[in-house]
Amino acid sequence: MANEVSGAAGATSTSRVFELERPFEYRGARYHSLTAREPKVRDLREFLKNVDRDSIAAMEKVLSNLTEVDEKIIAEMSIPDFAVMKKWFEGFLKPMISDSED
Repeated sequence: MANEVSGAAGATSTSRVFELERPFEYRGARYHSLTAREPKVRDLREFLKNVDRDSIAAMEKVLSNLTEVDEKIIAEMSIPDFAVMKKWFEGFLKPMISDSED
């Protein structure tokens, strides 16, 4: 029987719980949801440093950091679930892009 896992510790006001439309199993643990903390400047810096080399790997890494799970777990997510988390993270980038265009 697989262990039930929900990513990082419980949600707070600066975190978001992502209920997975396609739960999955990885190394005996079943993932139904992932909890991500709000990104910080250090997360943005790390993402921007790597995005030009491999944008998917950079997104896997930042989502791994934000959810406090191994990158291999993020890599096992379905594309639709990954896309939801990617869109959420990119929402934090939009204000910065808008400011730089002024």
